Amino acid sequence: MLSCRALGTSAPLKIWLVVCAVAIAIHLGGPPLLDPDEGRNAEVAREMAATNDYVVPRLNALPYLDKPIVYFAAAAALMEILGPTELAARLPAYLFTLATAALLLWWTRRRIGADEAVVTAIAFLAMPLTVAFARIVIFDSTLTFFIVVAIVAFHEAIETTDRRWTWLAWTAIALGVLTKGPVAIALPLLVAIPYAVWRKAFRALWSSGGLIAFGAIVTPWVWAISLQQPDFLRYVLVTETATRMTTEDLDRAGPPWYFLPYLLGGAMPWTVVAVSSWREWMRREPRIVFLLLWIVVPLVFFSLSQSKRGQYILPLLPPIAVLIGCSWRGLRVRGAAIIVALFGALLLVAASIPRLTAEMAPELIGSTRRTALALGAVLLAGGLVAIVTKRRAIAVIGLSFPVVAMPLLINPLLDALGQRRSSERLAGRISSTFGPRATVIGIEAFTGSLAFYLRRPVIVATPDGSELTSNYILEQYERFSADPASTIKTPSWLDQNLRECCEPRVYVVLRKDVHHQRRLEALGARRFATEPHYLAYAWSGRQGP
Repeated sequence: MLSCRALGTSAPLKIWLVVCAVAIAIHLGGPPLLDPDEGRNAEVAREMAATNDYVVPRLNALPYLDKPIVYFAAAAALMEILGPTELAARLPAYLFTLATAALLLWWTRRRIGADEAVVTAIAFLAMPLTVAFARIVIFDSTLTFFIVVAIVAFHEAIETTDRRWTWLAWTAIALGVLTKGPVAIALPLLVAIPYAVWRKAFRALWSSGGLIAFGAIVTPWVWAISLQQPDFLRYVLVTETATRMTTEDLDRAGPPWYFLPYLLGGAMPWTVVAVSSWREWMRREPRIVFLLLWIVVPLVFFSLSQSKRGQYILPLLPPIAVLIGCSWRGLRVRGAAIIVALFGALLLVAASIPRLTAEMAPELIGSTRRTALALGAVLLAGGLVAIVTKRRAIAVIGLSFPVVAMPLLINPLLDALGQRRSSERLAGRISSTFGPRATVIGIEAFTGSLAFYLRRPVIVATPDGSELTSNYILEQYERFSADPASTIKTPSWLDQNLRECCEPRVYVVLRKDVHHQRRLEALGARRFATEPHYLAYAWSGRQGP
């Protein structure tokens, strides 16, 4: 265990906390939007800002009911100010991450102590999953904030019997529901109910004011969207909730232990620190019971669910960070520091072995090696600092430095990856060659980033609508494709379109779709753009088959 005087640690930790908050925003708007998730979610927000319709989310001008409104509305509002940019699309995730850190700082200070609070916030911001999802156009950082507000508020309601905390908890749950659906109800209650029963304060979880607040927040939007999309509630409750959680129909299943590597690795190095320091945080009863419930019960819930994605466990990172704060006076970091240093050394060695990158796309090899070398050096240095120092504050800084430096270190790799997983360059080629009004038709091909960078929806000729990666659009394909104004078209529509003359058109096809490539080339279409996953053809059309 590292020894250090209790005094004199606060100032460097406070400064480092500010550095962490700023560092994870470096190059936030730099890399292109990655498909499918970032491109799709950013395009929904762009269309919301462009149409000023803050009720029905739309993807490619079609109703997109797969997710609720809060993140889309936040990103759309920022796009109204900053324009439809990567920064505006990603900024809500970053800001909600900072808000979660600020909440943990306040609550840990209130319940444990000032230095412990700063360490807690640093540990949360310096977790790989926290950093990753603070920089992605996805809903989980926003959902995590509302879940943490609800769980903390329930804790305070149980401990103080002040019903205002109950109102706050249900308000946060309502906003969480409007961010990602009913999971925002389940997680806080799964944690709070057993704790309330143990503390004999079950009634603290319920109040008429809290339930009224919940209804007052959720009902107006649900009512408004149901007026425009009458099947909204059926789809959300049956397809997006019951089917997702209880069946494998949506192809998101995984083994029961699926989330353990994400939890252990996603919170590194603090999971190792927490295990090593268990004697210290075990002294915090009853608070430690609450924190363990916060980790274990949702982990079991998600593990039993048939829908599994790594980001689902993001709400479990805050209690791990609080465990680190609870352990501050007896923090044990040597084991974690050794692991970090060894991992850095291994990464340096791996980066020097050419055959490890031999199977990669050529444009990724150079940036991958440079990133591995830089990250390996920083991990090795941070781990060594944490090993040799006698000051706990410096050890915390050494362990957290490699994680918060990742946005800077991996940016070249993200830029290179963006050229493979984003349609930014393809959209630029189309716009520069044909101008902003070209008719763009995806033949069984669509990416959200293509529509985002073109600044308009595109026509998609498809047999089922699966290219839009929306379960709702897939379910409603027949209805949408029958509408002449829809951006979804049938294969028979494509046959007719290829016979028409003479408006210039751009056809986008998958690079692996040899059939449609040959068909276009046989008609005389000219290929003018070749990207890793897509090809673009220009054609004015001709009479005849």
